[in-house]
Amino acid sequence: MSTTRWSDTETSLLDSAIALLMDPVSIEDKAANISWENWNFTKVFTDNQSMQLNGRNIQYNMIKCTYDQISTGERPLEDRTVRKSVFIIAYHNGISINYILDQNSSAQKMLRKLLSYTGKNEIEKNVFSFSNDFFVWLISKVYNSDNVIESNNDNLSDLQLESIKGFRGDTEDSQTKVSATGESVMNIISTLSFLLESRRLNQIKLELNYADHENISLILKKNCVAIDFKPYQGVYDQDPPDSITAKLYLLVYLEILPIIEQEYQSNVADDVWSNIAYINFMNNVAQNLTEKITAKISTLNK
Repeated sequence: MSTTRWSDTETSLLDSAIALLMDPVSIEDKAANISWENWNFTKVFTDNQSMQLNGRNIQYNMIKCTYDQISTGERPLEDRTVRKSVFIIAYHNGISINYILDQNSSAQKMLRKLLSYTGKNEIEKNVFSFSNDFFVWLISKVYNSDNVIESNNDNLSDLQLESIKGFRGDTEDSQTKVSATGESVMNIISTLSFLLESRRLNQIKLELNYADHENISLILKKNCVAIDFKPYQGVYDQDPPDSITAKLYLLVYLEILPIIEQEYQSNVADDVWSNIAYINFMNNVAQNLTEKITAKISTLNK
């Protein structure tokens, strides 16, 4: 499930935010097409946890919720009810309270309901907005083996882009792999054809190496972030599952994504990545493909 992040402009203390999240939820308006009822809450950590990220002490806890999502209609209630779940990582970054939760379109409405907010601007978006150009830039860096991003910060480690496991666009789906260690003919064909046919990339699956984490697998969408936990290898390996979830999402949002985003913005500002660089990238892919096909034909003619 993809996550989004939101900032709280009303509550400034982590314990207060957690108490608001876990207090009784107001009864739904029965006139709504969809209602959320029968909430149950579990605070994952008895005491708030802390970790050092990006040179700051981050205080956090995690709330797991289950609820019934009920649609209107004439059918029996049990046929209109689906049991749902959501996790909310609430954290204080030294300045403000933020929430990471595995909801997208309903995230703001859900947070406002759980926190009993009724005013304006109490919950604001705090998301990374990944563009088509950003995705193509990532593919080009991995394809060209320009895959190490230096943090230039004593508090942070360098980051290595290991591979692009797949990407998706408006017109085509592809499960290719563009590896930092080299490309096969099929990978080149898949990359070139996809970039030519897709109007816009809207999702990418990226594997990376960072600090004491040998393999982190991210799925990035326009405003959403998901982690594939199955291939994870790293210092959190022996932690309980909920602890891994909380720590990895905090690490990704507070350290890894800022490093990648700043590298992209620096490349754009310095004209390292531009429309000309994009054209050159496409030409290089086409040239590599032509050379490999020519070599293959030469071998077959012998």
